[in-house]
Amino acid sequence: MNVPQAIGPVIAITSASLLVSCDGGNGGSCGSFGSYGSYGSYGSCGAAVADSAGIYEGSLSGSSTPQGEAVVTIIAESGDGRMSGANDTYYRLNVGAAGSSVNGTFVGYSQSASLPGGVQTISGTIMGTVTPTNLNATLTDPSSVQQRLALTFDNTYNLASSLTMLAGNWSSSVKGLTLTATIQPDGSFSGADSNNCTYAGSFGLIDPNFNTYSETHVRSCNGVNVTFSGLAAFFPGTGSGTSGTPTEIKVLSDSDGGEYLVAQLE
Repeated sequence: MNVPQAIGPVIAITSASLLVSCDGGNGGSCGSFGSYGSYGSYGSCGAAVADSAGIYEGSLSGSSTPQGEAVVTIIAESGDGRMSGANDTYYRLNVGAAGSSVNGTFVGYSQSASLPGGVQTISGTIMGTVTPTNLNATLTDPSSVQQRLALTFDNTYNLASSLTMLAGNWSSSVKGLTLTATIQPDGSFSGADSNNCTYAGSFGLIDPNFNTYSETHVRSCNGVNVTFSGLAAFFPGTGSGTSGTPTEIKVLSDSDGGEYLVAQLE
């Protein structure tokens, strides 16, 4: 799987946010906006069943990140998963659970070559265990380089999903790059960013009993179209003022070829 050269995301990370923009001949935006860390106002509590599906926060550690890099993970009931890290890493996951055992495969991307070994693309296997509150696994590439994944289940996964819940006008702005999107009650959406790229796509229900959505869109920048697909989750706002949290939609989506979008829309 080759990383495309025409458009390469350039990622600037602070302790609170992640911004993805695009470099290269088309000068477009790869889009995105997000904060890492636990959605503490919801707390961590038990999943309905001990399988791998869920929304998780935690850390991914290895020889290049011994202290661990903060990650956010969404795994759908089908075992299709997405994971993004605060150190410019993005992973497609395919996992399943048999009892408390988890196994599967992964492909990872990093435009700044911050994956193990200083590479931009990596793949391998996943093996670990899952409980109602945690998922712990080891990611191993073909050269036996390992990363340790420690995740905590987020109870927002147990919220029901509905396309009408996502409807409305959403936006986010980080370091001068702004993305706006309008989501219709049927899940379709359109958007634009401050780099003159446009977005058109849709969200879909996976299981209405759980808070995960499928997501696909086409990003158009200067006549170049790239198709992305991924997962999303809805986080209802809580409280008010400095003690509250805004209502958000977190989107983890990629082109299955090196480009990815990590969006936190409010």
